[in-house]
Formats: sequence, C-alpha cells, structure tokens
Amino acid sequence: MAAIKLDELENAAILVDDGEGSAKALVARDSGMIHLLNDEYMDEEAPVPGDMGDTEAGGNYVSVPAASELGLGRALMQRFAGSHLPGDRERVQEIFARQDPYDRFSKLLEERGELDAWYRFRESETRAALIRWCEQHGLQLDG
Repeated sequence: MAAIKLDELENAAILVDDGEGSAKALVARDSGMIHLLNDEYMDEEAPVPGDMGDTEAGGNYVSVPAASELGLGRALMQRFAGSHLPGDRERVQEIFARQDPYDRFSKLLEERGELDAWYRFRESETRAALIRWCEQHGLQLDG
C-alpha cells in the first residue's frame, strides 16, 4: 500500500468542504494518489479513475471526508478560541456568526499575539485527525 501525503490529504478535505457537495476526492489505496473531482477543476496529474465505482469498504478507493466532518475548519477555530481567547468570548461569537469568519479570526489572533500558537495548534490537530481517519480506513500517511 502506498503512503498518502499529509498536505495533499488536508487540501483534498478542504476542497471537499469548500465544494459544499459539488466536489469530491478519492484516495486510491494501491497508489496513494488523491483524485480531485469537481465541476470547475480537474487535476491533470491525477485524472479521474475509470473504476470509480470501487469505493465500497475494502475497495480500491476511499472517499475523502470534508474537513468539517473531521472536526477541522470552523470547529477547530472555535476549539482554539475557547482555550486561548477566553476573554474574547463575545467577539469570537460575533466573528463566527458571520458567513466567512476566517479573516476576522486571523486578525483577532494577530491582535492577541496568538497567531503562532494557532498555527501550531491547527497543524497538530489536523495531523491527528487525518492520522485517525487513515487508520480507520487502513491507509498509510506519509509525512
């Protein structure tokens, strides 16, 4: 079984999340290649596999879940804010009540001197979530 690159798997999960149902990503168990399927984007390095129907348990392809299903994205930002920004509870709630909180959240972290801590937290939590997912599906993670 080939290993899957951590950063590629994370990007695939984010793409699926951002696609809101229109994007899909599959991991090929035999090669570790991630196939990105989207109406607007086609990965030339990982073209659509001909045997895509093989996504059942034990099949060659595993569907990559959305980042939100792994507890990443918005949920991860909220967990970080709860533990690192307890004095900013109302401001954080206001940020997350809006459609796209990412820029506002980054600005708050920068104001509070927590941006580096956020990057370390996000990297650690993302890695842990992806490792758990790979283990659940019998996949090997590289890097």
